[in-house]
Amino acid sequence: MGYLAIYRKYRPTNFDEVSGQKVVVDILKNAIKNDKLAHAYLFAGPRGTGKTSIAKILARTINCECDNTTNPCEQCKSCINSKSKECVDIIEIDAASNNGVDEIRELKSKINIVPSFLKYKIYIIDEVHMLSIGAFNALLKTLEEPPSHVIFILATTELQKIPTTILSRCQILEFKKISPKDMKDKISYICKTENIKIEDNAIDEIIDYSDGCMRDALSLLEKANSYTENVISASDVRNICGKTSKEELQTIIDLIRNGEKENLINKINELYLSDYDLIYVVEDIIKELEQKIFDNNNSQNEIYQLITLFVKLYDKMKTTSVNKKIILEVELINYLNENNKNISREIFLKQKFDNIEKEETQILNKNNDDDKIVEKKVSKEIVNTFDNDNFKKIRINNTFVSASKEILNNIKNKWNDLKNNAFDKNNGAMICNLLDGIPVAASTDYLLISFPYSSMSDNINEDYANFQEILNQYLQISTKIVAISNEEWNKYKSEYIKNLGNNIKYELIEDEYIKKENSNKQETIMPEKNDNSDNIENKVLELFDSEFVKIE
Repeated sequence: MGYLAIYRKYRPTNFDEVSGQKVVVDILKNAIKNDKLAHAYLFAGPRGTGKTSIAKILARTINCECDNTTNPCEQCKSCINSKSKECVDIIEIDAASNNGVDEIRELKSKINIVPSFLKYKIYIIDEVHMLSIGAFNALLKTLEEPPSHVIFILATTELQKIPTTILSRCQILEFKKISPKDMKDKISYICKTENIKIEDNAIDEIIDYSDGCMRDALSLLEKANSYTENVISASDVRNICGKTSKEELQTIIDLIRNGEKENLINKINELYLSDYDLIYVVEDIIKELEQKIFDNNNSQNEIYQLITLFVKLYDKMKTTSVNKKIILEVELINYLNENNKNISREIFLKQKFDNIEKEETQILNKNNDDDKIVEKKVSKEIVNTFDNDNFKKIRINNTFVSASKEILNNIKNKWNDLKNNAFDKNNGAMICNLLDGIPVAASTDYLLISFPYSSMSDNINEDYANFQEILNQYLQISTKIVAISNEEWNKYKSEYIKNLGNNIKYELIEDEYIKKENSNKQETIMPEKNDNSDNIENKVLELFDSEFVKIE
């Protein structure tokens, strides 16, 4: 016999050799022991977790001539025959290449023929989800009431693709990813048996890459053994898989935390040109960050933010048809731009409050009351460079004064056009920020945008002039913007509807921010009584998109 791949050589031949599927094994052993075999089984789970191997073990065990056994004896004629390639009573069908109605009809035409040698005729249909709808329909009646000498074992990696009519006729056994401990025990045993020299952390790398798939793990072990004539190291495994080292992962994390945009982009480009799979890089960064969650030397809030960022990145890179490198770069730069903006704001406010504290200390050392008043007035003006609450109140009020559903729908129709510019090298990051929000109310001069979180809306408002300019440029409109959170939107919307019910209308307030003036004038939104009583429901639906409003 020629050379056998490791994963084939060490494929389990009985239930006791199976790794990581104790629940499935126990169910099948008890069914054999108590003579309660189902007429059809469906094995569902990730690839490389033992579905086909256990199907073959089950087929040989139930045909074994020895009594009261839950494993094939390997000695009787049935066990010997069932292992033979000439065995005609254990039929394996690959549904990926035999997925039509004709193949199933051929199966049905032979199903009533009694086994040639064994007790049961076993049909093992692998990747059964690949069957066509017509083939599934042709299989239904046979699967529900097969002859007493026939047992079906179906296997799939995608349970959700199996019709419910098939599921209801099978006993479903779900296979799990094999645990790291079970995988390590198996790999260590094989290395010892095959005299393969390997470092312990290299085994960990193999397990990490294989993600619960034993077949992938053993294939990788064999590849690593061929790659080096010396002891297999963790770096050898990483080189074969195209995985980044922990040192490189830490470098990327540090560059992000330090806001080093240019060096970060250079590092990503270096990995990309070295043929690293960037999805695996992102996945490894998530795992690296998870290990830092309980490290007291790290800012927990920052770690959670980074994990959220990379989980979002991973999902986007998995599903997008756009170049994954571009997605990674744009999202990271976007994150750094927001982060740097927050840092700059904190530094700015700290400096201003430090000035206040210093000035107030000087005031306390003076005896002149008039001087105190003057000094305090100056310090207050420094802090009042931007009043987010007042900004929002004024612009929300002015949006409501003459808001129109027609204008809103026009802007919403153009909103998707922004996505085409998400990768603009100059403004892509700011456009991505805007795309996180949804236009919810609009008038001739004002646009109200709602965001999932207040931190998002605050970032827009703090740099409203630039965001406003970009929005007007790309949508070819002329409007003043204001951003609020979804929670605030619900509150203001309810207030508006309530005011309509009380015949109260909104009056235009002078927008001090249009003039770029840092006024300390506090102007409260005070809708005035309206003597004209119009239909409230029509007014609400005229202003808001119907998806945002529930009339009671």
